[in-house]
Amino acid sequence: MITIHDVAKHSGVSIATVSNVINNNAKVSTKTAQRVKQAIQDLNYIPNHIAKGLKKNTTRTIGVLMEDISSFASPYIIDSICRQCESDGYNINIDNLRVNTKVNNETDDMFKHLAETDEFLISIREAVNTLLSARICGLIYVGVHPRDIGSILPPLNIPVVYTYCYSSTPASDKAQCISYDDYQGAVLAAKYIISQGHTKTAVIGGMTNSHATKRRLMGYCSALIEHGLQLSDEHLVYGNWTYESGYCLTDKLFGLQAPPTAVFAMNDLMAFGAIDALKKKGLRVPEDVSVHGFDDIQAAFFFSPPLTTITLPLHEIGEAAADSVIKMSSSDGEALIAENILIPCKHVKRASIKQIV
Repeated sequence: MITIHDVAKHSGVSIATVSNVINNNAKVSTKTAQRVKQAIQDLNYIPNHIAKGLKKNTTRTIGVLMEDISSFASPYIIDSICRQCESDGYNINIDNLRVNTKVNNETDDMFKHLAETDEFLISIREAVNTLLSARICGLIYVGVHPRDIGSILPPLNIPVVYTYCYSSTPASDKAQCISYDDYQGAVLAAKYIISQGHTKTAVIGGMTNSHATKRRLMGYCSALIEHGLQLSDEHLVYGNWTYESGYCLTDKLFGLQAPPTAVFAMNDLMAFGAIDALKKKGLRVPEDVSVHGFDDIQAAFFFSPPLTTITLPLHEIGEAAADSVIKMSSSDGEALIAENILIPCKHVKRASIKQIV
């Protein structure tokens, strides 16, 4: 294995000079630095950043603990975390808890129930210990959906950023929670639906005790009230975020004597179910009924018709998380529990909403 000693010998300089070049120390002349860099390239030398970190009692490695990397939001968030860390000269170490394989999607509070099991808590502590063994200088916890994860993490003496979730009892004295704004996103959806002339609308919500369901319903209803409208009880139904629940609940809504002209489904999967249920009934979207989604998953663009929806700032969330944990890890300050950051959503206009007179 090529070592720093080999690089020093190849370039005819001291080990200290090679170290200064690797660390971008201005003390080295441009000519000498070029010679050392050429030697590094010739020998294909890879600096041992972990060993260097151990010597300095610090590392430039960020740990990322993901609840489930297969969750639709996770790849976008992790991509931005990686890009931001790379830009700032930090490495990342990732562990995946795979929670989606361990929960029953039909059950309310499914993740809360999971978090109360000894097996899951042990798996979290093992994952955290694995990351700590790599001498990470900060941790980013990426949730599968926005909720209070409480004290799911053990106490830590490194900065922690909760991403796509939040914690009322952070694991560290240096902590930050970063997610998107459910309320604001639902306001955007409602205002667009209203702007297209719809006054009789229905809502297909997620699970009744879901943080996202509550915030989106509050935002949607606040926009209705602002325009002198209201959501009737019979036009509010709750599903479980699945295509099947969107399909079944739409069938129920359009069995009413006074069905809505537009449906706001609180995620795209339920919106897809709604559209297919309407088609099954012989109703056209958007000519007969308009449908609005939330999340802007990739399939929303390709669905028939392409779905009008709310896009989540997933790349911005990942970038902000990495930036926050890096800043906190490089700060010598005392405890810092920063305010939660909610990054605004954006509206995506496609073909599933029709303007009516």
